[in-house]
Amino acid sequence: MEVISAHTIAPHLVNPLFTKEVMEMRGGEKILDCIQCGVCSGSCPARFAMDYTPMQIIRMVQLGLKETALASSTIWICASCYACTTRCPRDINITVLMSSLKNLALREGISTKIETKPKFHRSFAEVVRKYGRIHEPELITKLMKKTDPEALFHNAALGLRLWRKGKIRLLPSKIKQRNHLLAIFEKASKEEI
Repeated sequence: MEVISAHTIAPHLVNPLFTKEVMEMRGGEKILDCIQCGVCSGSCPARFAMDYTPMQIIRMVQLGLKETALASSTIWICASCYACTTRCPRDINITVLMSSLKNLALREGISTKIETKPKFHRSFAEVVRKYGRIHEPELITKLMKKTDPEALFHNAALGLRLWRKGKIRLLPSKIKQRNHLLAIFEKASKEEI
């Protein structure tokens, strides 16, 4: 399905409030300053795997193409390397913008072509919230339950080998003063970071 062509955009896809909504999010404050120079896209090491370039995502936001921008694989493939942000001549924090767009897509329940990425995002946050750090066996178990339950059996042998070499712990450990981390999660959810 082609949404953006050289000459027209389907009017029913335009959400005029989307641009304003993004401008109020972290990373979106300067979205209208983008001059479409392409430095972000040229700097992106993950560009080869994206359906749209970072520059195109910014343009979609400017045009109010909410569904298209939030359903793209680009926001999920972003490696958060900050190459685009450090090179942007207009000082747009594209990396933080991509993270904000991910969070918005999750909140609004907009599905993407890459179903595993949002599920990983949620599973990772659940495990970190629970222990204050990552616990790989629980993360992979949560993720596989949500995506491919049969894959748990295929990954069990790998997990056992990693455990024998001391690379992963079977039992999780919690950080001290986890209440501080929970306060950060609470603040982030209120501010919708």
